[in-house]
Amino acid sequence: MTPEDEEKRQGTDGEEAKAPDAPAEVPATDASASADAPEKPAAVTDTSAEPAGEAPEKAEAAADTPAAESTSETAKADASPAGDAPEDDNRPKPPAGSVADLLAAALPDVTMSAYQGMTNVVVEIEPGDVTQVMTAAKEQPSLDLDYVRYLCGVDHEAEGLEVVYHLMSLSKRHEVLIKTRLPQDDPKVASVAQVWRAADWHERETRDMFGITFEGHPHLVPLLMPEDMEDQFPLRKDSPLADIEEWQGDQLPEEGVGGSKKR
Repeated sequence: MTPEDEEKRQGTDGEEAKAPDAPAEVPATDASASADAPEKPAAVTDTSAEPAGEAPEKAEAAADTPAAESTSETAKADASPAGDAPEDDNRPKPPAGSVADLLAAALPDVTMSAYQGMTNVVVEIEPGDVTQVMTAAKEQPSLDLDYVRYLCGVDHEAEGLEVVYHLMSLSKRHEVLIKTRLPQDDPKVASVAQVWRAADWHERETRDMFGITFEGHPHLVPLLMPEDMEDQFPLRKDSPLADIEEWQGDQLPEEGVGGSKKR
């Protein structure tokens, strides 16, 4: 064998020795592919699991929808006796055919609210309707409220000052309390002295005690107080003497003069 043949043989043997290395790379590639294969099912499994994970979130989102809120608010309203309605709605209604019904029939365009008080029907009106309501109360034949038993003021502090008219019909034998609320900082209301002459002195007294101005009064001058006292009103709760008057009442003996009981 020549040296050239020997080299060729050795070269062929070297290639044959290297040949097994090629298949070794193929399994490595297959192993890589087989190693990647399980990851795809895992990804699919994770993707399919997402809806189950999102279900609670969707349920929460559904609970936050306006329909759910509306249902919730309705349930709250049903649970409370009167919702946000004023407490006055719980006051007893006047009996059918009372003076309140007669007033409402005579003045259908006037806003008023009525309830049954301890002894009389009470009707509340707006200050701007006083003249119209009082005129009808006296002149309407079905009402005929021709007598003013009294007119006074009530101090509700931040909620305003109230004027109370106690009217009575001598012929119909019925009576009613009519109330109107005025702002604390500017208590003004129309005078009814032109409707009932007896209201003249009542309004002057109420002006002295509460500082309420009765517009249109023929002679609204002090009746009980000094004419120069324009800044203090004894029956208002912010009167400087209110605390002293309360203290004096607490000091009264249980039995007053003549054995009368302390109220």
